[in-house]
Amino acid sequence: MTDPTAGGIARPRPDDRIADLLAVGFVLVILTYAASGPISDFVRWFVESTTEGWADMSRRDQRVLLREHWLGGGYRAFERAFLQPTGLILGLPIVFAFAISLLAMRDPGRRRWMHRLMAIVATGCFGAWIVKIYATDAGLLPSAEPIDFVVFPVIIAVTLYLTWRLFGAFIAIFCILWVIYFFTRGLLPDWTGILAGSEATVAQNLRAMVQNFWAQTGGLFGQPLQVVSGSVLIFIVFGSVLMASGAGDLLMKIANRLTGGFVGGAAHSAVASSALFGTLSGAAVSNVVSTGTMTIPVIKRAGFKPHFAGAVEAAASTGGQVMPPVMGVVAFFVAGQIGLEYRYIVVAAILPALFYYLGTFLTVYFEARRQGIGALPAEARPRLDPGERWQCLVFIIPLAVLSTFLFIQPSVPKAGFFGFAAALISALVLFPGFRSRRQIWRAFVAAGRMAASIVTIVAAIGLIVGLIQLSGFAGRLSLLLAQLASGPLFVVLIVVALGSIVLGMGLPPGATYFIIVIALSSGIEAVGIPPLSLHLFVVFFAVMSTVTPPVALAAFAAAPIAGADPIRTGFAAARIGIAGFLIPFVFVYHPALLYKLQVLFEWFGGEPANSRAMMDAAEISWAALAWIIAAFTLSLWLLASALAGQEAARLTPVERLCRVAAGFAVLVPHAAIAAPAAAIGAALVAIHRIRNSQIRTTDHQEKTT
Repeated sequence: MTDPTAGGIARPRPDDRIADLLAVGFVLVILTYAASGPISDFVRWFVESTTEGWADMSRRDQRVLLREHWLGGGYRAFERAFLQPTGLILGLPIVFAFAISLLAMRDPGRRRWMHRLMAIVATGCFGAWIVKIYATDAGLLPSAEPIDFVVFPVIIAVTLYLTWRLFGAFIAIFCILWVIYFFTRGLLPDWTGILAGSEATVAQNLRAMVQNFWAQTGGLFGQPLQVVSGSVLIFIVFGSVLMASGAGDLLMKIANRLTGGFVGGAAHSAVASSALFGTLSGAAVSNVVSTGTMTIPVIKRAGFKPHFAGAVEAAASTGGQVMPPVMGVVAFFVAGQIGLEYRYIVVAAILPALFYYLGTFLTVYFEARRQGIGALPAEARPRLDPGERWQCLVFIIPLAVLSTFLFIQPSVPKAGFFGFAAALISALVLFPGFRSRRQIWRAFVAAGRMAASIVTIVAAIGLIVGLIQLSGFAGRLSLLLAQLASGPLFVVLIVVALGSIVLGMGLPPGATYFIIVIALSSGIEAVGIPPLSLHLFVVFFAVMSTVTPPVALAAFAAAPIAGADPIRTGFAAARIGIAGFLIPFVFVYHPALLYKLQVLFEWFGGEPANSRAMMDAAEISWAALAWIIAAFTLSLWLLASALAGQEAARLTPVERLCRVAAGFAVLVPHAAIAAPAAAIGAALVAIHRIRNSQIRTTDHQEKTT
């Protein structure tokens, strides 16, 4: 909404201008925190290089000199005054997020004034929280004060309102139900099983909430916000700079050029572009909105039905959440939850992500064959001029810098900062149109607003997670799942998969992940697989819930763009993303897919990955990796063709059933079953192609005689 001026020119609303200013300020806070590591390294290097005899000093003398040196002392004072982690990565992000989100809402009249008032109240309350945190002695445990019992309910109300307005009623109602449960769990009868809770009074429950969620750093300020603010937001800025530079259009041209020559080339371009976008953003719905407006119309013009066009974009964008190196927020949650460096998770996700997109590619390919849709015409495949070829470095250089630092540095914020710096410098050098304060301002505004929405939903997730833990429900559910874990592994995995999908139908993947993992917390060892395998199993199914009907968020975002029915789009997206439902089971039963590439750290001169959360790559043979790569590729070929009912020619119902059976059997972790299934699957493909070739030869001979 804009305010008219006398000349008829529309100007931004005052609220929008304030929101933009706050968004840029938020980005500067994000960059300051991410740069703290590199700045600290620079200060130490400067002191070392300007001090004679540094190497001969004792470590104690070196520490003293670092504190007393003019630069070291100045940085230390700045660090104490501003870089205190609690205020910088918890307090300030949530202040900016709430104020930006409220002021940016497009509501007229009274609601606008209400939002302004709510923004002022939220800023004041969280600002007071930050001051209190800074003023509290680090050795003392913060306690609730009388004013907190007034402020906290107000903040919860604002949080629930923002969640409802920005992310829909489902998650807001879900939060409210947990709040109600927390206060009423003592009234539930014993026959409600794990729902029945303590007999604490309402006053005691309120005191527990205020003490844990406001006086201390739980609830809104809990682990979800800590992970996102500490590790994720810098990547939002990283991707926003690249997109604002004009790299998005170039990305689409590259995708069309690479895949346009395949059967169904227009749809493959969507898959390729979304995979590339996924390396930068890692968010399904935002990928759909950003790339779908460009790809979906092209897919429809190629001859695909509207619901399938939307489904292609939804399924391809969903894969961005598991696409290294910048995976979705939930991947950082995994790193924090199991105490594993993020770089190991990135390497573990390489092959699963590639197989996800291979499955998507094959499904689109066979559907194109079924509908008789060929490749893009040669004239429709854009060529890159010499200048655009140089501009491709805007992807190569930042991603190379980011990947390198993720490999050699355990600090994710530091890697993100250097990746951002490389992206900004590359964009300024390669894109002349980006060399203006206005363009950089717009990039920072977009990054700040996106970061604000992420922090808002993460705060709601933190509230849910905190209530689950504080109510004791997590412990009771853990006991139940631990009992289930004593049964067959496959049954346990099915239960976890169904729980992830059902919860994920209305919740973001991060919320789904936390709820499931908290429930599994005491039963992970009983399940009998490495924690990373189980956690990524939950992640994949939480991610796949975004394309699983009846509530498929990514498909629902794509359907209006395609002009299609959301439910049909959701079912088509689930079929296109079939690989995503198989991959978690595959890497549990075939761990080579997840762990063997960890030897990359040894090849690059580092130490081998060693953590209780993972399997030792040395225990896995290269033959096992080669087998599962070949078997999984064959399985995806068989299943994708069977679902489409098409390969070189139409498949009969019997052929389709045989392919489905062989496709699943080849993944069974027993050679006595998998090897014959692979032989049968290969034979089915060969026989079909030989028969089709004979039919085509006969038809050609009949036409010529």
